[in-house]
Amino acid sequence: MSAGRLAASDDDFYQRLYQRGMTHFAAADYASAFTELRSAAFGFVERVEQFEIAQSYACVAAHRLGHDSDARDSLMRLVTAEKVQPHYRSIKLPGDVRTEVDAVAAKLLTKEEAALLGVSGAATTQVIVPTPTKQPNVAVTAPRKGGPDAPAADDAHVAAGKMPAVPAQPKSPPPVPKPAPSPAVGNMDIALADAQRAIDGGDIDRARSIYNELSTSPSLSHSVALRVAEGLYRVRDFAGAAKAFARAGAIGRGEEGYHYYYAVALYETGRYANAKRELAAALPYIEVTPDVTRYRTKIEGAIE
Repeated sequence: MSAGRLAASDDDFYQRLYQRGMTHFAAADYASAFTELRSAAFGFVERVEQFEIAQSYACVAAHRLGHDSDARDSLMRLVTAEKVQPHYRSIKLPGDVRTEVDAVAAKLLTKEEAALLGVSGAATTQVIVPTPTKQPNVAVTAPRKGGPDAPAADDAHVAAGKMPAVPAQPKSPPPVPKPAPSPAVGNMDIALADAQRAIDGGDIDRARSIYNELSTSPSLSHSVALRVAEGLYRVRDFAGAAKAFARAGAIGRGEEGYHYYYAVALYETGRYANAKRELAAALPYIEVTPDVTRYRTKIEGAIE
C-alpha cells in the first residue's frame, strides 16, 4: 500500500472521530465529546486550525463537566499551538462557544498564557450552558437532545417565628472511606474520562484499575468494550486487552484501527496465529509508523 493511501486512511479515522465528538457535544454528552475530540485533535497536529477547533470544543466539554483540569489541559494545547502559528482568533467558532472558551481561559490561565489567545482580564460574561430550548450554534453537528443536569435544590430553612424549632437529630457516623475509589461503572463515559486523566497524570495503576473494572461490567456495549480494550492496551495489560476485544465481538467498518491493538495484545499473550490475522486486517487502514513496523516484524516472524 502506498504512503498516500495510508495517510488518507489515517486522516479518515480522525475525521470520523472528530464528527462523533461534535455530535456528542451537540447532544450534551460532554464526557464522550471530550474524549473523542481530544483524541481527534492528535490527528490534526499538522492542520492547526482544525486542531484548535477540536481543542476549543474539548475545553468547553470539560468545563461543562466540571473538569477544570481537563479544560486547562486543552487550553494549554491551544497556547502551545499559538506559539508556533497564531490561528485562534481567526478559526471558525460559533459566538457562544468562543465566548465560553475565552471566559474559561480568563479563569484558568495566567495572564501571559491567556494573552496568547487574545484574552485579557477576568471573565465578564456569565457562562451559560445551553438548555434544550436554546439550540447551540454548533457547526456540522446534530440537534441537541438533552440538557444539563438540574441544579440541586438548597436545604430548606425554618423561618424565624413561623415554625417550631425542630430538635437536633443525632448524626449518622461518617462512612468509612474506601481506598483508591473507583468510578461508578454505570457511567461508562465518565469512567473512561477518569482513566484518561489518570494516564495523563502518569498514574498508570489507577488507569489500569479503572479499565479492568469496566471490562467486567455486565452491561458493556460493543463500542465501550473497544475503548476499554484500547485503554488496557495503552497501559500494557495485554491479557486484559485481548479479553476485552474478544468480548467486543467483530470489529466493524470504521473501526479497523482496533485490529492493530488486538494484534499486539494477541502477540504479547502468545496467540501468534490470531495476531497475524488481526494484523493483516489492520494494515490497509493504519499508518505504518516505526512502532507498527517493529511489531509487524515480530508478529509476521513469530513461529506458531
